[in-house]
Amino acid sequence: MTATVTTLPSQQQLLLPVLQSLAANGGQAKTTDLYAAVAERTAVPAAVRTATETLESAGTINTFARSIRWAQQRGKLLGLMQPVSGGVWTLTEKGRKALRESQPGVVITVFVTDSGAALWAAAEDAVGLLDDASVALLMTSPPYALQRQKEYGNKTATAYLDWFLSLAKEWPKKLTPDGSIVLNLGDAFEAGRPTLSLYQERLLVKLVDEVGLRLCQRFAWQSPSRMPAPAEWVTIRRVRVKNTLEQVYWLSPNDQPYSDNRQVLVPYSERMKSRIREGGEKKAARPSGYAFAAHAFGKDNGGAIPGNLIVAPNTVSNDRYLNGCRRDGIPLHPARFPAALPEFFIKFLTRPGDLVFDPFGGSGTTGAVAETLGRRWVTCDQVLAYVLGSCHRFPAAELAA
Repeated sequence: MTATVTTLPSQQQLLLPVLQSLAANGGQAKTTDLYAAVAERTAVPAAVRTATETLESAGTINTFARSIRWAQQRGKLLGLMQPVSGGVWTLTEKGRKALRESQPGVVITVFVTDSGAALWAAAEDAVGLLDDASVALLMTSPPYALQRQKEYGNKTATAYLDWFLSLAKEWPKKLTPDGSIVLNLGDAFEAGRPTLSLYQERLLVKLVDEVGLRLCQRFAWQSPSRMPAPAEWVTIRRVRVKNTLEQVYWLSPNDQPYSDNRQVLVPYSERMKSRIREGGEKKAARPSGYAFAAHAFGKDNGGAIPGNLIVAPNTVSNDRYLNGCRRDGIPLHPARFPAALPEFFIKFLTRPGDLVFDPFGGSGTTGAVAETLGRRWVTCDQVLAYVLGSCHRFPAAELAA
């Protein structure tokens, strides 16, 4: 997978392809060999690759080659690579690890579009680059607090609260005055027991009491196609049923963040269409005590107000992302959520042109949906492979310029 650039990349933007080129060459390469390798990897056109500049102290120099050398020095300062003899540079063990997981304090822009940017960084580092009061919606599905570790780096329920709170305390100041936070959290069974952890409830209380957020509304996401788990309790001992629901919490520092349910209306039922044609309800009292006024529900508002249950199967098996990752040998993110989930909240809680941020970007679904809906976006993930894979969701992705 390559991206196309039209201007000279910065040393920060070149650091990642320099590391990748070193790794592809067995972990070691001459600087002169890196020039061509990085140019090919980043699809730098000939005009950029051969551009020169005249300096009083050094004469005429190749500006692309100079940027490569600057990127090497940045990598050296970060401990990711080091020079040996004869102009040869070698990848350090820290550098090899960095190609798998981001390093603390290091934020690298992997690709951009006209509307957004995908960063390779830990969530706590990436959020520091965002302007205060700039994010209209922080929509994310953090690693779940599971007892069994997954490859995407989840924490146990015991360690989850302190980690999450330290991260979440930085979020409110990044939100616009009417901004929102939407969290998708999964249930966690207690170790060795068919009973659930209350980490979500404890987290919500702390987010309200310690971070100053308010719980605007609870939602549930139902995925009917979900596999039966945990297998020990569902399919082996048969003492629990399949869990098809995950919790989604809408929070905000304010009582009245921006929202408009007219943007997420659903089609009327046939019964409701008939009622509208008949002029609405007749005046009557229901057994529940609720009284209908004459002609109530007789106006066609373009659709019905949805409930807080979002039904969205997660069964996509053939799309740009999946096909691109398979073609390039990039591992698929194992915890992708369906586009319908961020689509609902982006429509409901943002306006066109607003900024949407996903600090656990995964396969890039939130950013891709935001771009499709005319919003700006920023995503990040600490696993490089996942950021690279997410590029396949964006046909016009380019190396940051």
